[in-house]
Amino acid sequence: GAALAGGGRLTRAQCLATLAAAGLDMSGQRGYHLLWYASQRGVTCIAPHVGTEQTFALLDEWAPEPRRPERDEALGLLALRYFRSHGPTTRQDFAGWTGLTATDARRGIAVAGDDLATVEVDGVPAVLDAALLDAPRTGRDEVLALPGFDEYLLGYKDRTLMLDPAHRQAVVPGGNGVFQSTMVRGGRVVGTWKRTIGRARVTVTVRQLTPFDDSMRGRVETALTRYADFLGHAIECKW
Repeated sequence: GAALAGGGRLTRAQCLATLAAAGLDMSGQRGYHLLWYASQRGVTCIAPHVGTEQTFALLDEWAPEPRRPERDEALGLLALRYFRSHGPTTRQDFAGWTGLTATDARRGIAVAGDDLATVEVDGVPAVLDAALLDAPRTGRDEVLALPGFDEYLLGYKDRTLMLDPAHRQAVVPGGNGVFQSTMVRGGRVVGTWKRTIGRARVTVTVRQLTPFDDSMRGRVETALTRYADFLGHAIECKW
């Protein structure tokens, strides 16, 4: 905190050097866990990169007047924002994603009140933002290229709405928690992709989990081109 005071910003390497200079052992994973701990305790926050390097700043300086809701209000806000971004899904998924107890998860949904609604999905009660009940149904066949740790899959315990159980091993090989980047069509995972970034070109290898016809391949390439454009690179797709 002292090293960052006064609007300072340090890269990860500089933070580790500062801790080492104070006599702390940075070997193994200690440095990583100390940086993590400082952010979890509200001392630091992640600031914009310098080039490719992650940086840290003091949270109190970057957010000097935080809103601090009372406990019930906080539970209601958390419930509303989770189900607005992830719904329709279950109370159990909400509890699992937040780490809340079942009692607090129920309380949060109750506090959110009429802003949330309950529907049935495959016979299971699921909660969603009430505004979605009257929303137009758009993007039903959209093709998206998503990163490996996207909340579209990570935000849930039960992923059967998005992922065929037969394809689970391809997306999470070995069940070790490392998710592959996915191709999603109409809300369902239909493939995975890996990229190799060169100096001026990104090469993407696509694995089809369902058969792609020529039209679908074109749509996949279009989705991946958005990623290449973000990098400022040309793209080459391999199948």
